[in-house]
Amino acid sequence: MFNELAFTQEPPTTADAYAGGGVYLPSDVVWPQSTDGQPLTHFISFPGAWFSDALVDETYWVSVFIPYLSGEVGHYRKLRVINGVSKAVVIGYFRSSEERNEASNKILDCGRILLLSNPDSDDDENLASKLDGVDAWLQAPISSSIGRRRLSIYGGDLDISLPNNKGILSDGMGYLFLDDEFSGKKGTGCGSFFLQLG
Repeated sequence: MFNELAFTQEPPTTADAYAGGGVYLPSDVVWPQSTDGQPLTHFISFPGAWFSDALVDETYWVSVFIPYLSGEVGHYRKLRVINGVSKAVVIGYFRSSEERNEASNKILDCGRILLLSNPDSDDDENLASKLDGVDAWLQAPISSSIGRRRLSIYGGDLDISLPNNKGILSDGMGYLFLDDEFSGKKGTGCGSFFLQLG
């Protein structure tokens, strides 16, 4: 049994994880930028309660931002592990009531992500999109100086939520790492995101 991520085209409620669209970053959190000063694209957001029971009644969220140009694949290289890091930015924050989308290259689709219990067994060959469970690497194992893998996202699953932006992860796997003490960290420094291609 494992916790599987189900990607949909349904619009998210305020409690739902979602891919694409804008993000409810508070105004005091600076929108993340690439190394050349360009605003990154909001990629995906998750309620902190997915990762910690202590956050069930909190409005703490984790969002991933990536360098992205629609129709191009240059971001694949930027999301791979190089010396333990990638060009993605992971931000932890307390959700505000106002949506922001300051990227020049926006993902306009916005699809709801559900967390479902899958009765099948989990192992290191299970490349399903999932929360926690057994590590299943598409290539060599990834180690990060920031925490451990908490989510695996299969690119084909993601395409269901983002039909007009297919191929953001190609047919690869995206891996979200979070610091064990992520909920005590606002802004960057709470996690990392990496892409492995087959």
